[in-house]
Amino acid sequence: MKPRIIILLNSIDINRGGLTHASLRQASTFADAGYDTQILTFNYEPRFPIICKKLKEMGKVSNNVVIRNMFEEKALYGNKDKINIRKVKVKLSDYEKHYAISQRKNHNAYRLYNNGLYEKYIALRKDDTLDFIDYFNENRYRVKRENYNYYGHVSRVQYFSFEENKVRQQLFFDKTGKAFLNFWKEPSTGKVSRVIHLGSNNNIISETTGDTIPHKIHWLKSVLNQSNERIMAISDTRSTDELLVKLKHPNTVRSLRMHSNHLKNPDNPDSELNKRNGYAIENIKNVDALIVLTDKQKHDIVNRFGLENKVHVIPNYYDAKAPKPKGLKSIFINENQDSAQIKRDMSKVVIVSRFASIKNIDHTIQAFKKVVTEVPEAKLEIWGSGDQKEEYADLIESLDLSGNVLIKGYTEHPEKIYQSGGLSVLTSNAEGFSLAVMESMANRTPVVSYNIRYGPSDMIEDGVNGFLIDKNDIDALSEKMIQMLKNPDKTRNMGKEAKNTIQTKFSKEIYQKLWFSLTDTLLEVLERNNHNE
Repeated sequence: MKPRIIILLNSIDINRGGLTHASLRQASTFADAGYDTQILTFNYEPRFPIICKKLKEMGKVSNNVVIRNMFEEKALYGNKDKINIRKVKVKLSDYEKHYAISQRKNHNAYRLYNNGLYEKYIALRKDDTLDFIDYFNENRYRVKRENYNYYGHVSRVQYFSFEENKVRQQLFFDKTGKAFLNFWKEPSTGKVSRVIHLGSNNNIISETTGDTIPHKIHWLKSVLNQSNERIMAISDTRSTDELLVKLKHPNTVRSLRMHSNHLKNPDNPDSELNKRNGYAIENIKNVDALIVLTDKQKHDIVNRFGLENKVHVIPNYYDAKAPKPKGLKSIFINENQDSAQIKRDMSKVVIVSRFASIKNIDHTIQAFKKVVTEVPEAKLEIWGSGDQKEEYADLIESLDLSGNVLIKGYTEHPEKIYQSGGLSVLTSNAEGFSLAVMESMANRTPVVSYNIRYGPSDMIEDGVNGFLIDKNDIDALSEKMIQMLKNPDKTRNMGKEAKNTIQTKFSKEIYQKLWFSLTDTLLEVLERNNHNE
């Protein structure tokens, strides 16, 4: 009997980046190989059932993976609870019987007036289901907010302070209307100051002064106790690391998987640890394994902290044979097709990335000013989303590049974007591995990348299947883009080499062997330790 695999994530959603994508692929790999595989999520999310359904319909996660949510299960929802969106859509006519209604401009939201007095504000989702209702007193202070889930039930109620109009207390309810969690919050900071975990018999299971771990561990243990099999538990987000570090369970091995750089200064291996990954590094000794994505990161960690037997390397993989999402026309390259026949715009450079300062997308925009002087027809498409979008737009306008550089939206099909261009670019300050480089190379699109910790140098052989340049060298970035745009045949050959690298060194088969072997090894150690006790 194969062991159970448990992967811990804080939350999931449809349009997420590389970390969530990697977690879903990892879960799918185990599940499709016959392992009982479950993803556990801990964040409150009224849309949870809809998200799970959509992820599977889009082919982002295997149908064999079970995805569970703490709030969903504490609220007593199960497989028998079905969602009918049509039935829970809001009809404004129901409110018009008792209220005068004013729509908020550019929002699917409405203010409700009772004989002239502002009493309620209702917000609807894009599908016209009820998201929340705000209630106001006669002085127009917001008193509380009721959040509704897709079953049409109130799942959370938030109570507000009059002074700051911030949440002071929030209660979470099961489908019968019984509260199971109560969070007290400091309105000025938003921090949780007290957590009361309530049992079904009106008892208090735990009460803490702001510690959100105990009630999560309580649910996690209840999940683990449902199986008599050995369990491999993997924390895939830093917000769930503490759960595994503090978890004590006789049938479970605990591993932390890091997806990003652990250094505050990524150029210095002796730098102070960054806030995101510091806890995981400091607690290697308290878990069974730490998994990183590159040999270089393992070397840096072991060289500084020791514990070599607990640090393991399992890089990401790319599966060109993965099933295509429903309704998506074939966009994959035929394996037997000559690269010269692929319909690409060899004058186009593409970026698929979060719009975040760490990604340094502005470097590529700056470099493109020089590119268009040498290659006037050159185009740069930037795909993604994030808080830096306006800055990119302003920079493009200031450099008079509006005719050559376009900011696109989020894409659910990055492979299609990579296949449409001649090359891609990565200019991050730091990465854990860079799925963007892998995905680009797998789709025969060579990459010009900063040579950063960690990842690009594991995949890119400089001058053969792409280019590695010094970090922040914008002149070199311009020169390499110009070189590749002016020599499309050589660029195509580099793309062919790039795909071959991913197929031979980062295949799904290699990934599976590494994970399955590590799982077996850790569980054998667990079994021996249990036997000796």
